[in-house]
Amino acid sequence: MRVVIHDEETLEPITVVTLPGLTETNLQRKRHWRVSVHDGANELREMPAQRAYSDRLRFVDLTVERVSRVTLTQGEQVTWRCLTRATDLAMLLTPDWLPGQRPAIDMLQRENERLASLMIGSLTSR
Repeated sequence: MRVVIHDEETLEPITVVTLPGLTETNLQRKRHWRVSVHDGANELREMPAQRAYSDRLRFVDLTVERVSRVTLTQGEQVTWRCLTRATDLAMLLTPDWLPGQRPAIDMLQRENERLASLMIGSLTSR
């Protein structure tokens, strides 16, 4: 499920992410989620034996709230708001793109791949 993570204090949007396993049914049962940040700081390395395993990993704790509104044309609309206090860590999560952003991102990725292949071709042709 794709969610927009908001700052709990200011309600400012932080990032958009896809959280596997997050479904409407799961949200109704469980309102608190913990997501690990995957970056270089989470790499396994030698640590003193007295330090806990969780000291090496960083997590973003998310709270999900049900938001509903009633309109004349659509009736009741239910959505979910995802909140966190760990805004700095939330920005390190792998971002997803909103549907309106996807065509521009796909075009940029294709252009980057084309340029990379041209550079490799020019370097290997000598």
